[in-house]
Amino acid sequence: MSPGDNQARDEGEIQLDDLDEHSVTSSGSGRKRRVPAPKANPFWRFVFPLVLVGFALASFQLWRTGTRAVLNSTDGTVVEVVSDPDAPGYQAFAVPTPTILTLHIDDGELVGVTVLARTLLDSGGQLVLVSADLAADGAGDPTLAEVYAVEGAGGVERSVGALFGFGFLETLEFDTISFGRLLELAEPIAFNLLDDLISTDADGSEVWLERGGTLLEGEVAAEVYRWRNPGEVDANRNERQADLWESWLASIALADDLVAATLPFDSGLSPYLRALATGQSDIQLLPAAPGDAGSEPTYVLDENATAWLAETADRMVPLPIPAPGVDVATVRLLDGVGDRSIADEARAVVARLSELIVVGNAAEFGLPTTTVSYHDEADAPLAEALAAQLNAEVAAELRLDEPVDLTVTIGADWEIP
Repeated sequence: MSPGDNQARDEGEIQLDDLDEHSVTSSGSGRKRRVPAPKANPFWRFVFPLVLVGFALASFQLWRTGTRAVLNSTDGTVVEVVSDPDAPGYQAFAVPTPTILTLHIDDGELVGVTVLARTLLDSGGQLVLVSADLAADGAGDPTLAEVYAVEGAGGVERSVGALFGFGFLETLEFDTISFGRLLELAEPIAFNLLDDLISTDADGSEVWLERGGTLLEGEVAAEVYRWRNPGEVDANRNERQADLWESWLASIALADDLVAATLPFDSGLSPYLRALATGQSDIQLLPAAPGDAGSEPTYVLDENATAWLAETADRMVPLPIPAPGVDVATVRLLDGVGDRSIADEARAVVARLSELIVVGNAAEFGLPTTTVSYHDEADAPLAEALAAQLNAEVAAELRLDEPVDLTVTIGADWEIP
């Protein structure tokens, strides 16, 4: 027998020794003996069946508990879904008016602020331009440009939101280069420049772009938008910016492919551009007045400008979201009268005092009293404050599973506060 045979035999013996005795092959024949099965582990024989029974009992108890909870929550009643907006019991989630705030930046400085709203959704909207030199609180220092330098876009968003009385679904920043690329999609842009744009360097001043009608490429249009002549007040630049918005939207409206001229997105600025270009649009300048004379002119909101802004904000954003940093109650507004004109009137008022989450009709019409109901004892002060503003009564309807803080039900005694 060769050494290799001995090694193989030794290995075979090691392997056999490692196996259970029941698997050993009988000598003298190549056939294997029938081997009795090994005894089962006590765990599988005794413990595991008990575990299965426990699982079965737990599942049954869970089913009973869940079923009882569902039955108790419905209290034996059938909930009917009302789809008619004019019928009692109809309710729907309120969809806020689409709004966006754009900040135009050049070399790290704020040069323009634009507030946009798709008031009529895809059928149009409104746009208000705000000077970067406007006082952030409408009355004094600092300006929006100075707020941006210190706090960035978030600070400007809070300031503009407080001035307009509503928040924004989105805030975008554009520098001159990225803005030019967006304008390129609709070039050439027909534009009537009312003043020469002057460039000043060490050799003196020269005209960079002459006044008059011209066709602008996107890159040049972005330069025009941010341009400010030496010693020029920002009100002049603000007017140029408004004119450029109007010319830009006109170019988009004339484009063969509307989507290609605005980027094929359903978010960001693109849907606003399409709505304003093809529908009814209203482009306005915030009518700020020069403040106290200084080295850098600051614009403020006088009494007339404040009234104009409040009226414009109500018109352009009928269903607002709260301005950043403003904490208001979430509200379900129900019409208990059955008069659409009264319901719309109440919605406009309540939307300014709270955040509307659900709108609809009460379970029945003809309710005599306007009420503000709270659903958690902790919200009773909120209900009392809102009721005082609406000249309404306060009621407790304690249901902790409500998706809103308060429910306002308009009754026959409703009057504009």
